[in-house]
Amino acid sequence: MEQFSLTDIKKKNLSDVYHYIYMNPSCSKQDIATALSVSLPTVSQHLTTLESEQLIEKCGRLSSSVGRRANAYQIISDAKIAIGLEILPHTTHILSINLYGKMIAKETLPVSFEASAAYFSKLKKAVKNFCQINHHKAESILGIGLGVQGLISPDGSELTYGKILDCTGMSIDLFSDAFHVPCKFVHDAECACTSELWENPDITDATYISLGYHLGGAIIVDGQLLTGATGKSGTFEHMTLVPNGLDCYCGRKGCAECYCSGNSLLSDCDNLDEFFSRKATGDPSCLAKWDEYLRHLSILINNLHMVLEHTVILGGHVTPYFTEEDMEYIRSCVAERSTFDDDTSYIIPGKCRTDTVATGAALPFIKDFIEGIYLI
Repeated sequence: MEQFSLTDIKKKNLSDVYHYIYMNPSCSKQDIATALSVSLPTVSQHLTTLESEQLIEKCGRLSSSVGRRANAYQIISDAKIAIGLEILPHTTHILSINLYGKMIAKETLPVSFEASAAYFSKLKKAVKNFCQINHHKAESILGIGLGVQGLISPDGSELTYGKILDCTGMSIDLFSDAFHVPCKFVHDAECACTSELWENPDITDATYISLGYHLGGAIIVDGQLLTGATGKSGTFEHMTLVPNGLDCYCGRKGCAECYCSGNSLLSDCDNLDEFFSRKATGDPSCLAKWDEYLRHLSILINNLHMVLEHTVILGGHVTPYFTEEDMEYIRSCVAERSTFDDDTSYIIPGKCRTDTVATGAALPFIKDFIEGIYLI
């Protein structure tokens, strides 16, 4: 039988008190004691500790018809923060989030990526300036995550496959040497999926398709990301969709990347805003390309659902442009191809529509802090 020391029990109670306040802001000492089945003196002791650590604060008094009104407590949501970056070929998005995963500040840098010390020198300076301008104290920062288009080593220290940015083998040391907090790379599709799980914690089993400028994906099982032995699970972009089809950046032909990525829409446009603006005016080329895009996407969805009978969540940069008519068209195309099932209501748009990669790069640090609060 596992033995717990008095110190272990105290830490567990402290964690429980913090988590209760986190989930139930503006609660009273009595609320906490009743919910956790612990004594008022024990709760008082932990409240004092958490206040001294500047993790919670009083937020007024609760209404009462008799006697003295009780103090209400809430966590200090920006007592700890995390920084997330989305690194793209020609821009980098930087943002900070609080302990509820809500954005505090955001900045976009118009700087082109290159796997060089000069680039990372600019990036480090930009992040430091961002923190200074937004008054983020060094001691409050839990970590910095860099969302990138590529496969990452399990510890987040190296790009193991980075053909899009031509950065295979790049080490986080190029960035982390300027900071005294944990820094790591995170696969951009995994970032987007992490953001989706944060906003929709009831998800248990799902296939997440990240329709960014580049295609990506993730598999969720029992509410957790399934990364695989070497981090390649969910790389739907390199499934063959059209045998001997278009050339993919990976060196093969006919990958789903060539037909279902945002870039596959942009042969005559500079960005997605321009493409969808032209589509809205009835541009025949854009309308034809969009129809082709949705049909290829429906094939990919059907193939994935045949393997894993999960909810299919569509996220990424393209998804905010979907109309309900587009979603219904995708569902009808999938139903046409489906061997077993005409009900395609399992295909849903993601809840997260903006900043999913940068937010998802920062969220693991928030999650680790919340789950490990008993370690203070």
